Amino acid sequence: MIYLILAGTCFGTIGLFVNFIGSDISTVLIAAIRLLSTAGLIYLYQSLKGSRKELRLTSRKEIYYALIGGLVGFAVTFGLYLKSLVLVPVSEAVFLHYVAFPFSTILYSSIFLKERVTGSELASLFGTVLGVFFIYNVGFSKGFSSIFGYSIAFISGVSYAAALIVLKELGRSKTTLQTLFWPTLFGGVSLLPVVLIGGFTFDVSGNTLPAILGLILISTLLGYSLFAKGLKETRAGLSSVILIIIEPLSAVVLAVSFLGEQLSVTSGIGGSLIVLSGLILYIDSHRRAQIQPDKRDNSRSD
Repeated sequence: MIYLILAGTCFGTIGLFVNFIGSDISTVLIAAIRLLSTAGLIYLYQSLKGSRKELRLTSRKEIYYALIGGLVGFAVTFGLYLKSLVLVPVSEAVFLHYVAFPFSTILYSSIFLKERVTGSELASLFGTVLGVFFIYNVGFSKGFSSIFGYSIAFISGVSYAAALIVLKELGRSKTTLQTLFWPTLFGGVSLLPVVLIGGFTFDVSGNTLPAILGLILISTLLGYSLFAKGLKETRAGLSSVILIIIEPLSAVVLAVSFLGEQLSVTSGIGGSLIVLSGLILYIDSHRRAQIQPDKRDNSRSD
C-alpha cells in the first residue's frame, strides 16, 4: 500500500508543474513529452544495465496488453481529458474523471479478476468522491449544453482504468520499469499526430524547463514506477480507491503550500472527508492483515 500512497503523491504534483509551465507548451504536447520521455529514460537505463533484451514482448498477449495500455490507458485518457478541460470547467472535469476511474476499475476487477469488494472499501470510495466534490466546488454550471464535455471527462476516467489493469497484468512477468516501457512508448507515439495536426507552442524559458523535468521525473517516471510496483502487491479495485484518496488530497496540499491558494470552507470539508475515508481504508486493511495470520496459525494447528 505504501507504494500506491507514494505514487498518488507523485501524481498530485501534476497540477503544480503544469501550473508552472502555463501556456508556454500545448497540453497535448506535454502529455506526449511525459510518455515518450519516460519510455526513453527506461530504455537508456536498461541499455546501461545491459538488459535491453528483457524489454522485448515475448507473446501476443503481452503485445495486446501493451497496445491497449498505451492507446487506451494513456493516449485516449489524456486526449479526452485534455479536451474536456477546454469544454467544461476544470473543477467539474477533474471531478468526473476521478469518479469514473475507481468505479470502473472496481467493476472490472470484480467481474473479470474475481476480486471481492469489501463494505469498508465502498464506504471509503463514497466518502472520497464526496470529498472531491466539495474540494472542486462542483456545480455542473454548464448544464446539458456541454453534455459532450462532461461525457468525455467521465469516459477519460473509464479509459484510465485500462492503464491500471494492463500494468498489473504485464507486471506478472516483468520488472516495474519493463512494465512501463511499451505502454508509455505506444501512448506517446500515438499522440504525436494529434500534436502535429492541432499545432503546438513550445517555449522553455524561465521556470518551464525545470517544471517539465519535474513532470517527467516525479509525476510520471517515479509516479508510474511506484504505481506499477504497488499493483503487484495490491488488488486492482483497492489500488484505485487508494489513488483517488491520495492524489486529490496531495494536489490540494501542494497548491496551498507552493501556489499560495487559499483553502475554502468547502475545500476543508472535502479534505476532511478524504482523510476520514483513508482512515476507514487503513483500519479495514490493518484488521484484515491481523485476521489472515490467525487463519494461517489455525490451519497449522490442525
